[in-house]
Amino acid sequence: MSDSPLNCDFPVTDIEQQLEKRWYRTHGERLASPPARKVPGVSDSSDKVSYGVAYISGRIVDIRTAFLIFRRGMLPIINLFMVVALSIMWVIGQFYYGVFIASAALFVPLWVAVYLFEIFVPLTLPVRIDRQEDFVYVGHRGTFYRIPWGELEVSFSHNLQYLGSGVMWERQYYSHLYLRDKYYFCGKAPKRSLQRKRISSTFNEKLMYQKWNFIVRYYVKGMVGEDVSKLSKINYDSCIATANIKSTKDWLVEHFFMTVFMPTIIWAKISPFKYKWPREIEAIFGKNNYY
Repeated sequence: MSDSPLNCDFPVTDIEQQLEKRWYRTHGERLASPPARKVPGVSDSSDKVSYGVAYISGRIVDIRTAFLIFRRGMLPIINLFMVVALSIMWVIGQFYYGVFIASAALFVPLWVAVYLFEIFVPLTLPVRIDRQEDFVYVGHRGTFYRIPWGELEVSFSHNLQYLGSGVMWERQYYSHLYLRDKYYFCGKAPKRSLQRKRISSTFNEKLMYQKWNFIVRYYVKGMVGEDVSKLSKINYDSCIATANIKSTKDWLVEHFFMTVFMPTIIWAKISPFKYKWPREIEAIFGKNNYY
């Protein structure tokens, strides 16, 4: 498969070539801003982008980065797999002695290991967009940047990923945000004049564009009617606020399903192992930390 350009008419850029240290090579890089503009022909709806939004209000939106999106979806998949696998082994164990015990000896330590990873690897901060003051706040390895919206540099690119012995190559798409030392705000001083932060990684090109279009639309118009329902389950506080909890039983049922299907949302609320916005940024927004 050739490294053909992405399916959008944004200008090709060589900004990646300016990096002092390139962690990996991408192809067909297209510059989506400045100025920030939507990808034509793609929806700007908040439908299906809740995975990438940690918090939203009339003033700010916190956009989850690629790694945070992975961690949000990892635990539910692991939980469901383990429950189904152990249930099947239990049924088989009713006919063959020792099957369930042997399976549990294998699966349970792996299950615990995943949770230990979640517990001891700190949660990082999302990208915060302040539409009231026209700034974007980004934390990157202890350095915090404040970038004027009108100077934001976001690009789309892709890479080819090898997905198995069938010699199948699949195109993986990325969006990156570029960080220049002139936008340094607080925290550790930048080690390089130009760095980049991955804010999206997906095999679905259209979904990557939709997430970007949603961000641009939010910045221009703020929240619209559909956002209230589409983004009602993006964090613990919003889940509880929109749940129909009238009794202790309702509370327990709600938290049971959250524990099984959305455990990362609970952990993001109570975990002591989290990076937090520095006091310089908390002085602007208050202690408003979402992940």
